[in-house]
Amino acid sequence: MTACFLISVSLLSQNTIQVSGSTGTTTWTSNNTYILSGYVFVESGQTLTIEPGTIVKGAPGSGVDASALIVSKGGQLMADGTAAAPIIFTFEGDPLDGSVAYDTRGQWGGIIILGNATTNFGGPAQIEGIPTDNNLAEYGGDNDSDNSGVLRYVSIRHGGIELGAANEINGLTLAGVGSGTTIDHIEVVSNLDDGVEFFGGAVSATHVLVAFCGDDSFDWDQGYHGQGNTHWLAVQDQPGLSGDRGGELDGDDSDDGNVSADEMPLATPTVTGWTIVGVGGGQGLLFRNGSGGHVSNGLFANVEEGIEIEDKESPLDAFDHFLAGDLTLSNIKMFNCADALDYDGTEVEDGDAQLDAYAADNGIEILSGLDIDDQFSFDAAGQQATNPINVDSEFGAGQDWALGWTFCDERALFGDGVNHVFAAPESEHLLAYPNPCTDAVTVPLSTPAKTTWVLVSASGRPVRSGTTQEMALRIDTADLPAGVYSLRATDGMNHWSSMIIKRN
Repeated sequence: MTACFLISVSLLSQNTIQVSGSTGTTTWTSNNTYILSGYVFVESGQTLTIEPGTIVKGAPGSGVDASALIVSKGGQLMADGTAAAPIIFTFEGDPLDGSVAYDTRGQWGGIIILGNATTNFGGPAQIEGIPTDNNLAEYGGDNDSDNSGVLRYVSIRHGGIELGAANEINGLTLAGVGSGTTIDHIEVVSNLDDGVEFFGGAVSATHVLVAFCGDDSFDWDQGYHGQGNTHWLAVQDQPGLSGDRGGELDGDDSDDGNVSADEMPLATPTVTGWTIVGVGGGQGLLFRNGSGGHVSNGLFANVEEGIEIEDKESPLDAFDHFLAGDLTLSNIKMFNCADALDYDGTEVEDGDAQLDAYAADNGIEILSGLDIDDQFSFDAAGQQATNPINVDSEFGAGQDWALGWTFCDERALFGDGVNHVFAAPESEHLLAYPNPCTDAVTVPLSTPAKTTWVLVSASGRPVRSGTTQEMALRIDTADLPAGVYSLRATDGMNHWSSMIIKRN
């Protein structure tokens, strides 16, 4: 009881700091809540550092009064959270107590990072969603290794405010961002527009969960060419039947007059491990407007059409890049899907036949016997999932990496994760050593069966979680605050618990 009391006092004693204009070089600390008032810029030569566990909220406002955090070319954002203390971006009215409905969208802007990497736009461009008279919103250059900072263990919620008709801000916009930038363990929840959009650039994004967005989950264009993308998970809004494609993949989305003469660089990113849970219709991925790309190890569920490749643009469209080897697909499985791979065009008579043969040779197929659950629902208030999903599979992105730190896991979306362990009855006490611990604790297990576990703080917040099939569980506790923690674990049949004391 004492620990809970101290945490409540800490939360009540937090300062609320309003930020507008330029951040300068500074650090935002976890004992404060920061309110973005309008467009807040990290300008060239400035570095904004955000501590793990910090809460940032966008003030209400639309159009030119919309709130957003924008990292300009030459600026850096160092938002390096942890699984135990993720950095959360949400709207000012969110009390973060679980009362806001999962599908609340368009309450503030989002995060926009602008870099100096190459695009096929034909020169520097102005990012969409920001008025054209703002000279801090330019992106694109000639440095593909450009470094705009770190975004790690960051949850971005309820954004995408409308600036005008059909003009919204994406949850996370990466425009001309270079490969020196780290984008890892990112969640975008209920954005009104796209979840994550790449405008050219060479940055890679790993462990990215996009859920319940109003438009596409992932979107690339303008010659995006990041080569290290892994573990992308898209979950569309099934209860609300909202959301377009899991991935809308363009080579270029501009007028032809704005594209570099040779349309270089081509859009040829690599994504390994991509899961899409659709709304029951529509497409998993659409390649169009001259996009290439290389996608492998996919799981696309509850979509009408798994992948479509267009052949409509001249001189080159996505199908032409497929023929040239600049668009490749392999080991992609469909579940609850009518058509795995489809040709859309009139340039060749046997386009469908060519793609059918390619699918058969490269493991692109519809499977009916997968042990997954791709259907979910929420309670009437939209606060908790009542029928969770389970897409933990050898195919696609998996879901274990999203447990313990995301909005989706807090709302019980995943069936075999932290919330499943919370609900398990305790039947056996596990010994842990050393206990008290400092840097790590080891817990012997009595079975080699797959065990799902979660370490919970005294306030009830998950701080570590995962699965193992080893006979002993070793948990890194070095960066955890001193205190009392509860370990809960289950193999589905047996249930265990242990109390662990952490000392500095």
